[in-house]
Amino acid sequence: MDETNEKMTQNAVAEETKAVENAYTGPVIYVGPSFRNSRLNHCMIFSEIPVLKHLFVKPAELNDALRAVAKKGTALNTFYQKAIRNNKGGN
Repeated sequence: MDETNEKMTQNAVAEETKAVENAYTGPVIYVGPSFRNSRLNHCMIFSEIPVLKHLFVKPAELNDALRAVAKKGTALNTFYQKAIRNNKGGN
């Protein structure tokens, strides 16, 4: 993905995240990676926790989010991969 597309994707996700944060206050499900050195695990359910906010989805969106995480080039896949890199000490 080139830099322009990545920025557009990040902007779209940021706008969607803002809308979700403003409109939805119920529990969310983490669709990011599990880490051995963390208590944060794939598909854990949280209520009002801002950790890795782009990788939290409403329960009704879980199936779509899991497909997006698995598909290279999607915003959720990008954030998932970034979470892995960051946990390993990368950028």
